[in-house]
Amino acid sequence: MKITVLIISYKSLTKLEKCLSTIGNNNEIIIIENSNNVEFKDIIEKKYKNSKVIINNKNLGYGSAANVGFTKIKTQHAILLNTDTTIHENQIKEIENEIENGGEDFALASPIYDDLIDFCKNNNFDKSLSSNKLDANSSENKTKIDLIKGCSLIVNLKKFENKNIFDDNFFFFFEEIDLCKRVKLDGENIYVFNKIKITHGNADAVDKKINTNYDDFRNWNYYWSKFYYHKKYYGFLSSFIEHFSKLIRFFVSAIFFAFFSKEKFKKNKARFSGLFCSMIGVKSSVSDKILNKNN
Repeated sequence: MKITVLIISYKSLTKLEKCLSTIGNNNEIIIIENSNNVEFKDIIEKKYKNSKVIINNKNLGYGSAANVGFTKIKTQHAILLNTDTTIHENQIKEIENEIENGGEDFALASPIYDDLIDFCKNNNFDKSLSSNKLDANSSENKTKIDLIKGCSLIVNLKKFENKNIFDDNFFFFFEEIDLCKRVKLDGENIYVFNKIKITHGNADAVDKKINTNYDDFRNWNYYWSKFYYHKKYYGFLSSFIEHFSKLIRFFVSAIFFAFFSKEKFKKNKARFSGLFCSMIGVKSSVSDKILNKNN
């Protein structure tokens, strides 16, 4: 049994090569580059013969780019990676063995890593998604949970009617939370493989030297996506009531810090703008302008 590796990249050649250097050449690797950098494709495909690079010509966002990649995959299982994830060739083989020996009774799974443990422990995104306690020293091969992160997401493609797996409305943030929510509503299983431990450079998937606006981009999208997620499952009014006080706080803070701190002004401005745009129905894809401003 083989699993296809799918990697989403955005102008992150250095980080991508570091990721690819440990994967080995026994699995097909599909890389979706969210830019128009054709040179990027030539460099990677010449150096890593088992890799195929698809150039999107523009930034589609994480989930939409992954959906493009899923349509190219011929195996039943895929592992979706961020460029700041380190997984070794023998660990991919261990994942394949775990799937083969444990059956196919899951829609989503992940190896374990430190910030996944923190992510599940501190889950306050949705009260219907249980906060599971993960243990890196567990004697169990796997733990059934409600929520996993998207940086090393193992997908059983057979469990999905089509390969448009992520909601394209999410540009960045909450796309995997939304996916886990839908998987749970469908009565499918999500597992963490406790014996397979990888490393993840949290919030470090983009070469920061490429763009100095990454923090503003993240702040904008986090609150856009948070409002949209709650609106999608609990209605506009419920989401508005939950987020309105934050909208006012970000607005007041942006005005206050405009006179004292440029950094805090930008942070609160980005948060206010993302939340407000989500409330009035502006698409999250407009945030790509933040990422590419003066770049």
